[in-house]
Amino acid sequence: MNSHYNPDGWDTGELERAGALARELRSIAGANARVFAVRAPGRANLIGEHTDYSGLPVLPAAIDRSTIIVAAAMESREVTLRNAAPDFAPRTFQLERRIPPFAQGDWANYVKAAVQGVIDHFGALGVALARLRGAALFVEGRITTAAGLSSSSALTVASALAFMAVNGLDLPPLECAPMVARSERYVGTMGGGMDQAAALFGRRDHALFIEFNPLRVRPVRMPSDAAIIVADSGEIADKSGSARAEYNRRVVECALAARILARTLKLQGVRTLGDVVSARVNWNATDLVGILERAAPARLAPDLEEAKRLLDMTGISHESLLHELVGPGASSVKLDPAKPLEIFRRARHVLTETERVIRGAELLEAGQLEAMGALMNESHASLASDFECSTARLDKIAASARAGGALGARLTGAGFGGSIVAMCRAADAPRVIESLDRFYYEPLGIEARGRRAVLHAGDGASTIELAVA
Repeated sequence: MNSHYNPDGWDTGELERAGALARELRSIAGANARVFAVRAPGRANLIGEHTDYSGLPVLPAAIDRSTIIVAAAMESREVTLRNAAPDFAPRTFQLERRIPPFAQGDWANYVKAAVQGVIDHFGALGVALARLRGAALFVEGRITTAAGLSSSSALTVASALAFMAVNGLDLPPLECAPMVARSERYVGTMGGGMDQAAALFGRRDHALFIEFNPLRVRPVRMPSDAAIIVADSGEIADKSGSARAEYNRRVVECALAARILARTLKLQGVRTLGDVVSARVNWNATDLVGILERAAPARLAPDLEEAKRLLDMTGISHESLLHELVGPGASSVKLDPAKPLEIFRRARHVLTETERVIRGAELLEAGQLEAMGALMNESHASLASDFECSTARLDKIAASARAGGALGARLTGAGFGGSIVAMCRAADAPRVIESLDRFYYEPLGIEARGRRAVLHAGDGASTIELAVA
């Protein structure tokens, strides 16, 4: 089933987990029900933070931690959800052309997002909604939530693949990843496409150099003597809740920087900083940052009136600009009227980070771990100062990893809490773990077990059909 996806990505433990869920599911769907199982991994982004939604490259790795869903078709038009974790209550919803969301922050909105994405995508291809069947989905995740390891996108990817499987639908990964990335905007986050592409294209022992518009993915072999350590700060990074406004504001800030550069450089059709980069032969961050600094103030008023004047949008209404930058109606980004929009520093981070991603892929392939570590440290400093998405605790845990011998350590994911990723030589991994415990977890009174681990680059998502036991 779904030969596009690698069936070899399943390990024994994952197959056992799926089998246990399937037995429970068949007690509801019928002993002989066709049951599909999907695994989708989380990811650790090695470098390239907050660049994907600007259409610029990233360098993540899928990790050997996964979300598993088992699914069976139902004759009704209903989707029923059960989660093995007791904190996530069962949910039910109907298949509709426009599926209304649950309350903000509800875990099942990511499943709704996936189902809505499938309905929209295949509807545009002529697949009638009436043809689609409901499904029973049982979920079991082993990716720490709200920790910057993309547990939410793993859930969305797995849900989309499961819903497609029970309805006999299939998409190659190059089409599936953008579909799922678009679908996550259902939860109100204006994200890019890194997490979904990493979950679908993951390859064991490889990082992924991912480019966008169009999506392109190139595996980058990890040096055999490298170790990836991920450590959860214990500070919640809830991108579907409290951190969403800050995340989305940065999307708007980067989009404004792109438009200012486009007007200055007389470029057409620009919506993102990636469009600017694509239009400039032999571009470099220093030049573009200098042009932006001369063309506009470092920050703009959040009501966007100043931006409209700066862009000389005489034929465009203020409402049209708002619609273009923050989105329509109830789903629009809500900008804090008390906070100016930071333009210069946000663009400086994104453009210099893009150079670090390109260089980082070269360094990994060449096995130059010390130089790669230095880039990771530069990335964290830029995220802290220019992008302002680090926190005192993320700074502390990154420093603790470096104190134990990590060559580089940086926040991974959106920031505002969550995890760090550190790179070291494999022989030094125990010393890095010990340093994290001594200098970070113990002073805060946090139980370290389960919060830090050496992770390995793993395979991407796959779908299999489970035989009746």
